[in-house]
Amino acid sequence: MTSAPSGATDRISVVVPSFNQGRWLDETLASLFDQRDPALEVIVVDGGSTDETTDVLARWRPRLAVCISERDEGQAHAIAKGFALATGSIHAWLNSDDAHLPWTLATVRRAFAGDPSLECLHGDRIEIDADSRVLGWRRIPGHSAYFLNRWPWTHQETCFWRRSLYDRCGGIDTSLRFAMDYDLFARFFARGRCRHLPTFLGAFRWHDRSKSFTQQQTIGNDEIRVVRARYGCTPRWFERPIGRAYSAAIRLGRWRAGPRDRGAEGRPVAVGDPIGALWRGEDPATAR
Repeated sequence: MTSAPSGATDRISVVVPSFNQGRWLDETLASLFDQRDPALEVIVVDGGSTDETTDVLARWRPRLAVCISERDEGQAHAIAKGFALATGSIHAWLNSDDAHLPWTLATVRRAFAGDPSLECLHGDRIEIDADSRVLGWRRIPGHSAYFLNRWPWTHQETCFWRRSLYDRCGGIDTSLRFAMDYDLFARFFARGRCRHLPTFLGAFRWHDRSKSFTQQQTIGNDEIRVVRARYGCTPRWFERPIGRAYSAAIRLGRWRAGPRDRGAEGRPVAVGDPIGALWRGEDPATAR
């Protein structure tokens, strides 16, 4: 019997850092488990939430490989703690207000199985609001370490990598509070064989408590400058028009149609639709 190619049956470890986002945590965890992946390890590292997170985790605890709820030193520390406990050969993290899509894990498995030399992949994102309704799409026009190390356009919730790359690059920098993903991916893209998949792999949620909403213009921009200086990828004056053109290409992607739902007709999901429409034709309750 021929053995399955590397990646087809590998354990995928997904770390979910959490703090006072119980409103969305149930949807985040459901988006993982409802894919019915055969070898999924979910690790929740909660920073001692005081909202409904405790009740949500109690419902999901039997299916979680690890569930920690204690004070920590921030998001990056929680993520690093989770990966230290992970046993999978493929890693990702999913913030507790974001979500994966019905096909995410299967797509990732196929990509890694089909290319054993591939070390990291990332895809496109759907943007949703606080009530889980679609705001639009964000597509990246292909993988380029040059562009993505200078402008932080990588969609974190769509990124998966081999544990060997994570270990080789030194893991999460726990001193960062905002740009820990940008910092990690800059090392991945410089040292690993990486690829962009032109398909939607995650949903990113905009809301008034998210770091992207509250910290982008303060801590966020400061840490982006730190990361750029650290890896020598601060855009020079003559590169700025290139960055604007790349950003314009991403904005143009918003005008293309979004993914189709899983119903018999396969209708394109439109702006304003609930993200749950993508699961149409499935019965998530049977997977819990």
